[in-house]
Amino acid sequence: MKTANQKRINIAITAMGGQGGGVLADWIVSMGEGAGWLAQSSSVPGVAQRTGATVYYLELFDHTETKAEGLGPVLSLSPASGDVDLVIAAELMEAGRAIQRNFVTPERTTLIASSHRAYAVSEKEAMGNGIADSESVHTAAKEMARRYISFDMAAVAEQTGSVISAVLFGAIYGSGVLPFPRTAFEQAIRDGGIGVDKSLAAFSAGAEHSQSPDDSVQMQAAAVVEKIPCWQYRGDDAEVKALLHSIKQDFPNILSDTVMEGVRRMLDHSDLRYARLYVERMQRLLELDGAHGGDDKEGRHFSDEVVSRLALWMAYEDSIRVADIKTRSHRFARLYQEVGIKEDKVSYFTEFLHPRLEEVAEVLPERMGRWLLRTNWAGRVMTKLFAGPKKLSTQSLPGFLSLYLVARMRPLRRYSLRDAIEQQQINQWLQQLEETLSRDYKLACELAALPELIKGYSKTRERGLRNFNILSAAARSLCGKDSAADILRELKAAALKSEKGSELAVALSRHNLAHLLPSEIGVAKAATAEIAVQPCAE
Repeated sequence: MKTANQKRINIAITAMGGQGGGVLADWIVSMGEGAGWLAQSSSVPGVAQRTGATVYYLELFDHTETKAEGLGPVLSLSPASGDVDLVIAAELMEAGRAIQRNFVTPERTTLIASSHRAYAVSEKEAMGNGIADSESVHTAAKEMARRYISFDMAAVAEQTGSVISAVLFGAIYGSGVLPFPRTAFEQAIRDGGIGVDKSLAAFSAGAEHSQSPDDSVQMQAAAVVEKIPCWQYRGDDAEVKALLHSIKQDFPNILSDTVMEGVRRMLDHSDLRYARLYVERMQRLLELDGAHGGDDKEGRHFSDEVVSRLALWMAYEDSIRVADIKTRSHRFARLYQEVGIKEDKVSYFTEFLHPRLEEVAEVLPERMGRWLLRTNWAGRVMTKLFAGPKKLSTQSLPGFLSLYLVARMRPLRRYSLRDAIEQQQINQWLQQLEETLSRDYKLACELAALPELIKGYSKTRERGLRNFNILSAAARSLCGKDSAADILRELKAAALKSEKGSELAVALSRHNLAHLLPSEIGVAKAATAEIAVQPCAE
């Protein structure tokens, strides 16, 4: 809390592009000026992750006494170490960066940060799990800040249909750091004139949660997972609720939440039939897990490994899904709110696309898509018409319709070439899991984790799928041998070290499995090869 003789308040806001950091700064300035204070705001934008991680610096000065004396303050344009009263981070790692910059000090600074993660480029580009440790940031924040307020503000923003900046503004009020009444905060939102009702709801929720323990927020965030209908699903809610009810009955508590999230993804990706297929596959694997692993702690490990990876693989991203996401109405509403533009104003959003011939062919019926890929003249024609770099404005009728029509192909996805390829590969993996589970439980657990290699799109996905196929073949060769699980884990770690695959080649040679590594010509083919499933070696 500010004492009566403290006339200057220094505030640093760290936020990524699209999180409304500029809007939040404007609200604080408007509120300060409305109270008769001097207010100054400056910002240093970043260059990555849309508009990057921007630092906004604000100074508020109560010049009631100095104004009467004809004096004025000299305000700074950037934060100084040990001279910041309030640090606001719209994402957890931004709080960590603020601590590294010495913006946060135990004697002075209140730190308000959302506990959710928006992964950095370095985390996303890692071939394995490159996610930074969140707990270490929480520990440092508690040690370095005079007061630390943190909860999942992204979940609260989603619940209220607003953006995170409004929740942060509510948390600022709840912290009591700024000496302004609630009416002044709310008036600043009204004066902004954009998404006022939803922003006020998010402000109120943020103020409430800033004085509540984290667990209550997490419980409410968990309720979002069970929200039905989910995302873009327009089917029968009763059937979905019946499916969720069966999940709670048929799956142990440790798995049920993850399975429900998987169902949520299947509904958003395809339809109820696809969600049921996911549940049926998981029920089959859970039965096998119980039969071969028992109900002890280790017996649940296989199901834990497979439940999320199966969901992520089944919810693969194709051209239809990309077009679907880019044409959703709530996406446009969010973009308008993020950039601070009223929906009745003229604006243009440009989508940068670079489809390849393979991505054009994958949305076609299976036979037609295969014919297109093997017919040179047809491939050249389709490449000229649809492939290559493109810029589309979704605010123009031709640009929007081109994506909208692709998105409307969603009911036809099950007949597409891409779906045929993906389902065949998933079925081969599941069949190998069943065969391995009956002979080597630990190896099956490692095999269940292999889809982690498959990520991204285009060439990145091809390389990941190539390594997945190599390691699946290695698992067949190792099945029944001593230390098979340890060797497969070692091979996976080697595959995740680099894209070139040199470490994997060395590891394969060390275990006499070099014959599984394809030649340079075979490497490209291995990414889409339809490998026949072979039983474990006796």
